[in-house]
Amino acid sequence: MQFEAKAERKMQTFKFPEGFLWGGAISSHQTEGKNTNNDWWAFEHSQKREQRLLKEGKDPAEYYSGQACDFYNRYDEDFGLAQQLNHNAIRFGVEWARIEPFEGEFDEQVIEHYKKMLEAAKARNLKIFLTLHHYTIPAWFAKKGGFAKKQNVDDFLRYTTVVAQRLGKYVDFWLTINEPNVYSIFSYILGSYPPNHRSLPEARRVAHNIIRAHNRASVELKSLTGKPVSMAFQLSDIQPKSIFSRPIMGVINYFINDYFLNGCVGHCDFIGVNYYFHHHVGWLGERKMSKSEHEKSDLDWGIHPEGLERVLMRLHQKYHKPMYITENGIADAADAKREKFIKNHLLHTYHAIERGADVRGYLYWALIDNFEWLYGFGPRFGLVEIDYQDGLKRRVRDSAMKFAEICKTNSLSL
Repeated sequence: MQFEAKAERKMQTFKFPEGFLWGGAISSHQTEGKNTNNDWWAFEHSQKREQRLLKEGKDPAEYYSGQACDFYNRYDEDFGLAQQLNHNAIRFGVEWARIEPFEGEFDEQVIEHYKKMLEAAKARNLKIFLTLHHYTIPAWFAKKGGFAKKQNVDDFLRYTTVVAQRLGKYVDFWLTINEPNVYSIFSYILGSYPPNHRSLPEARRVAHNIIRAHNRASVELKSLTGKPVSMAFQLSDIQPKSIFSRPIMGVINYFINDYFLNGCVGHCDFIGVNYYFHHHVGWLGERKMSKSEHEKSDLDWGIHPEGLERVLMRLHQKYHKPMYITENGIADAADAKREKFIKNHLLHTYHAIERGADVRGYLYWALIDNFEWLYGFGPRFGLVEIDYQDGLKRRVRDSAMKFAEICKTNSLSL
């Protein structure tokens, strides 16, 4: 009894603000699968990619999205799981290539299907963060040059307008584009995402046009729906390796974190924060993902929850906007680290709130295991496990139940 009393005295409870939003996040292509009209589907099945995978000793069949998690048809089951886990919010997306499979031609059956999907989420009392672009674009748009051409921004605006007019009444928060910095870098500098180009001038044009696309779409979305609009920004914690690298740290921060924010923040009602990485910057500007002295995920990514607090405080001090954490998660197939990961990141979120940051929600990535782009189905980020060998059965992980208690009580006990 004396031990129990002592343990109880050590327990601390951190209460989050009233109305705080809790939930999970997913994207369309990663969970829906069978999207033959977008550029990623074509890339997955390209001979060049298959040959590269074979050269790396990998089976190309394990890197096709296929039916993914069949969320397109099993959405109500997944929304039901979110509700059972005490979530009051969810982030998911609609797929441009499904809605507009050919330029200027909109598929009414698909729009109606997404309407039912949104209605099902609302029936579960879930606040909806809806993403319009999450890395994938229609094949016809890619053929026109995608976001590399300024005139093509009109195509994105046309799509945005149709979605807002037909589905906008169900949406609580709009996210126009997911991780524009990642999209620009991986698609047009590293060349590892479609269209697999390596061109700095082209990457620069894409970046400018994505900013244009968001700013114009934001005006349209606000006019048609009145709902808050932002992007989901991939934001990293950048720290100097030594005092000699402090000057260059500001330059790296600008290009990694601030470039898109500075261009779009005037058309953002809040800031969507995706946080995964902590980097050390050398005096020549070289970046190294911090892994030493930190636990690591299955992807060998260093786990650094303190970095989230620094990111949130930097945003608060620089931009003075409300914030929602729209992604934060860990690849952890054994479910051995996820509970600690979530709690530690939430603790530092709470500390940021105490220090004045206006953080209003936390969406864990991901609600369910899914197709993780270049990594295929290997990484397991989900609160809910997907059994790909047994009819895509859903199994709630133990860490999801721990997170469910946090969601239910709106508080973190440590």
